[in-house]
Amino acid sequence: MRALRLIAIVTCFLALAAAWPSVAATPQLHITIENGSPYFVPAKAVAVAGVSIRWENPTPTHHTVTHNGCIEEGMACAFDSGIMEPDGSYTIPSLPPGNYPYHCRVHPIMQGILVVVEHGSVSSQT
Repeated sequence: MRALRLIAIVTCFLALAAAWPSVAATPQLHITIENGSPYFVPAKAVAVAGVSIRWENPTPTHHTVTHNGCIEEGMACAFDSGIMEPDGSYTIPSLPPGNYPYHCRVHPIMQGILVVVEHGSVSSQT
C-alpha cells in the first residue's frame, strides 16, 4: 500500500514537471490587420525595445506591412513583410527605439505607426 502511494506521488510529480514550461515565453506585441478603419489594431502600437512584434492577417485579403522607409528615398527600410496571405502573419524579432510609420503596399490607405521605447519607459496603445 505504501509503495502504491509512493508510485502515485512520483507519477503526479513527473506529470507536473513534464507539463511545466521549460522556457519562459518571449514577450510579443500583437497587431491585427482589419478590413475597415483603423486597419491596423492598435493603430498606434507601443513596444519595448527587445520585444518581438507580430502582425496577424485574419482577413480574406492579401496585405503587406511595409515600413515607410522602404519606399522613401534616403531612409533605411526597417521591415517589409512582402505579400501576407489571408490568415497569415509576419513577425520581426525587435527594433531599436524610434518611431516606425508603416502601411500596406496593396492598400495604401491602410497606415499605422509602431513606437519602440527603451525598456522601462511608460507605454500605451491607442
